[in-house]
Amino acid sequence: MIKRRTFTLLAAAITASAVVLPAVAEEYPSERLTYTIAFGPGGGNDRMSRTVVDVLRQYDLYSGDIVVENREGGSGAVGFSYVSQKAGDPYRLTSTSGNFIGTPLVADTDWTYADFTPIGLLASDAMLLVVRADSDFVDLDAFVSAANAGRVTIAGSGSAGPERVTAALFAKAADIEFEYVPIGSGGELVTALTSGSVDAVVANPSEVAGQLEAGTLMALAFSDSARSTNNPDVPTFMELGYDFSFSLPRGVVMPSDLDPAVQDWWIATLKQVVETPEWQEYLVKNGMSGNPIWGDDFATYLEETSAQYRATLVEIGAIKE
Repeated sequence: MIKRRTFTLLAAAITASAVVLPAVAEEYPSERLTYTIAFGPGGGNDRMSRTVVDVLRQYDLYSGDIVVENREGGSGAVGFSYVSQKAGDPYRLTSTSGNFIGTPLVADTDWTYADFTPIGLLASDAMLLVVRADSDFVDLDAFVSAANAGRVTIAGSGSAGPERVTAALFAKAADIEFEYVPIGSGGELVTALTSGSVDAVVANPSEVAGQLEAGTLMALAFSDSARSTNNPDVPTFMELGYDFSFSLPRGVVMPSDLDPAVQDWWIATLKQVVETPEWQEYLVKNGMSGNPIWGDDFATYLEETSAQYRATLVEIGAIKE
């Protein structure tokens, strides 16, 4: 698994002159940048993309104009396809999300993660295993013991999404069985758990942040390979002896066939973006974990995550070999 560096929040805003960028062709950047969002306005990918663009503008990290466009459809298939067809164009960016990995696995797309130039993973969309604070599950081992002793139920959003994958990977690593209950929204997950309809839920941190803060719910484990920067007291599954990690990429990619110097320029620029107070505020508000990785390491992460996602969907019968 990829081991990711946990960065330190800067006390004050950085400036574009704070870091020496790698040398690129003298004229770059000299044209308008198009930032394509493969989803509709207001969603998670849209919020992330517009936050990145706002920081680029606020700190003058990109000298030219930036146009932001939404090209939604097909769970990201339309927008990602559009960007993938711009091979060699150094003025095209897009943001990844879970659908960047998941959609090509369940649909016949003309692109995969491998058809893009990886810039960086800026945040992780990982999952928490959550129980009621007044339950008998004082820790993850207690939950595993209960599962071995009898029937337990775990709920998550959807039947083939990241919640289902996380639950399946946990069950395999712990050698336990459980009943998985697919439930719609995050609000419905919380209701099912607080009412006692299920024993635990796998949820995005943003869906349960209020209840965790209020003390009505308790997180037993986090599915990323490093602890969440928003929930640093919650151990990872790996720390607790369950050998798996799983998260989905909130990152930035560009079309294929780029000059490596352009890739380096964007890596250096986005390293500045993630150090700003505005980006840190985005992470907190959206329940994201900020452990960035860059370039070739990001490419490896995408490859491993796609393989893991596919293998789990095959194992649970969501897709066929």
